[in-house]
Amino acid sequence: MCPTDVPLFIVYSYSSVIILGLVVAISILFKNKEHSVNRNAFYFMLAIVLWTLGDLVQWETTSPLVSYVFSRLSYLADFIFLFILYFAYDFVGEKLIWKKKLIFALPLFLTVFAVAGGFGVGTYDSSTCITNVGWYIFPSLIFNVGYAIWASCILLKGYRNTLVRYSNKSQIRLLVFAIMFSVLWSVAYEIIDVLNVVTDIGIEISPYFILGNLIFIVLIAFNIIEYDLFDFGVLPRKWFSFSIVSLIFIGMFFLALTPIFYFISLLFYIGIIWLFWGK
Repeated sequence: MCPTDVPLFIVYSYSSVIILGLVVAISILFKNKEHSVNRNAFYFMLAIVLWTLGDLVQWETTSPLVSYVFSRLSYLADFIFLFILYFAYDFVGEKLIWKKKLIFALPLFLTVFAVAGGFGVGTYDSSTCITNVGWYIFPSLIFNVGYAIWASCILLKGYRNTLVRYSNKSQIRLLVFAIMFSVLWSVAYEIIDVLNVVTDIGIEISPYFILGNLIFIVLIAFNIIEYDLFDFGVLPRKWFSFSIVSLIFIGMFFLALTPIFYFISLLFYIGIIWLFWGK
């Protein structure tokens, strides 16, 4: 059995992201369940929520086996960027037939194979209760970056269309920023994690994981509120949404594990203030 003395910050921040992500994902789906744009957006939002939940389970569990299983399953987060790619095609009006979707997904069959067979997805040291990163993290990151750049290019192709409305261009700009921020944050996080193992630099990065998911969800929510992404029509007031995000960050400030994390969180919060009110 592994000891579990989980910091309150972890429970609070992860739970906040899971709840916020579910609210946004379900709202998108039920706005128009028949529209493939909404469905694909729901899929990638739900995948982010499940990824976050799986990481929280690894924090909370006392079972080495459970922790290792969820560590392996975390590689399936590669599908987030595949669903983002499907979403990008639908968003610009290019409908993909199922054969093309299957072809685009072929690289991730390697991910499924690796997770199912336990190939290159890390090992678990039951004596230290630490999961060691496997070599498959590098193909995984390559797939994520590739899909993210591909999706961004598709969206920018739509952006350059002279017939696209200004409001849609604003949506696309924020979508591309959110996608590239998310993938670059993920790459930076995993590279530092690998360096921790290889060089023993001693940088505690686990708490920083949640910030990437939180910011991505906030950017999608803001796109809905400010630029009417998904054509909701009736939306919560911007100040109300900002208050919810602020409450999440205030809790994180009070529970911050280190001064460095407090400082980084503060920088992100200042960025969110500018996003909501700086224009």
